[in-house]
Amino acid sequence: MTKKEKLIEKFKNNPWNLKFWEIEIILKDLWFDRIEAKWSHTKFKNKDLKNDVIIPVHNNDCKDFYKKQTLKILKNNWLI
Repeated sequence: MTKKEKLIEKFKNNPWNLKFWEIEIILKDLWFDRIEAKWSHTKFKNKDLKNDVIIPVHNNDCKDFYKKQTLKILKNNWLI
């Protein structure tokens, strides 16, 4: 199992233990492009998805709600 696969498994099992930079690695590996949005928000866009993933980042981390929401979006779209 590669490091990225382990990181994805960690994200599936316990998303609130990951830092924002780890979620960013997962999203980039799943063909998301990072787009800086207004203020502290970061937008991730995938050409195959209708909606973007928007995560507010403060102190290099995001709230647990956004981690769970990101996981839900990825699972609903069969990405992980």
